[in-house]
Amino acid sequence: MKRFLIRILKALRYAVEGLVAALKIDLHFRINFFLWLSLALLSLLLLQKNKLLIFTINYFVIIVELINTSIEKAVDTATVEWKLTAKYAKDIACAATLFAGGFAGVVDTIYLLPELLKLLK
Repeated sequence: MKRFLIRILKALRYAVEGLVAALKIDLHFRINFFLWLSLALLSLLLLQKNKLLIFTINYFVIIVELINTSIEKAVDTATVEWKLTAKYAKDIACAATLFAGGFAGVVDTIYLLPELLKLLK
């Protein structure tokens, strides 16, 4: 049991190290992460319903951005010269982030914009 707990703690440490690394090295991840934090706080403050929906959808964007960042870094490590397949891998991962972020943006706008406009009146 003790060995099992040690393995879990090591895995958690590696995950935290990965999050810190992504925050340090990837501007787009930092932007998405702080957008997620902002939208999570806004939804907690403004919404009576659908807080979990907003939180979950924007959390999904963070997950996709982490995968995108890891793919980009793996491709950069695997090759130093320009290759079309490396470009495809990076562009496709970026497209996944674009679609996830676009979907989150639409949902955020549908639920948060009316509440923000009420505050401005």
